[in-house]
Amino acid sequence: MSALYAFALLANAWVLLAILAAAFIAQFAAGEPPCPLCVMQRIAMMMAALGPCYTLLMAQREGLSQRAIAIGAGIGILASLLGAAISIRQVLLHILPGDPGFGSPMFGYHLYTWAAIAFACNIAAAGMQLLGLQWFSGSAAFRPPMVRLTAMALGVMLAANILSVIAEAGFAWHLPDNPTTYLLFSR
Repeated sequence: MSALYAFALLANAWVLLAILAAAFIAQFAAGEPPCPLCVMQRIAMMMAALGPCYTLLMAQREGLSQRAIAIGAGIGILASLLGAAISIRQVLLHILPGDPGFGSPMFGYHLYTWAAIAFACNIAAAGMQLLGLQWFSGSAAFRPPMVRLTAMALGVMLAANILSVIAEAGFAWHLPDNPTTYLLFSR
């Protein structure tokens, strides 16, 4: 059962990292800097990825335990609730007929709509991990693979997003409501 939990946690963390990477790539491929709400959604997505990363790091250190799974799932749920609230706020800003929305749509939906779906799925995944605790029999000897790689990937994504926000805001520390350029490079 420990291997199944570790696989689910790794999959959860890497799916969230893939979503962040896709948003980051879309930002530069489409030439559309993220708005303040998009940046806050990315922060919430990185915080949501901290949940499974925390559990994996604790499992690496002392074995997979019910306590680590519960804390990691709690972190993921709270961060996903915050992110869902932010993305739903942005969806509601662009819900009127004729409103083109912010940014280019991907597969028919804007990135903030996909973020709301991803946050809801992450809440469901963390809930399933918590429901599965009644059948969990942890093994202190089990050490999940790829933990350091996952944590490093999250760190790289965090650093890349921080640099992106600094480039977008310049030294004013104010993100424009409807950004079109990177203020750090426009002067």
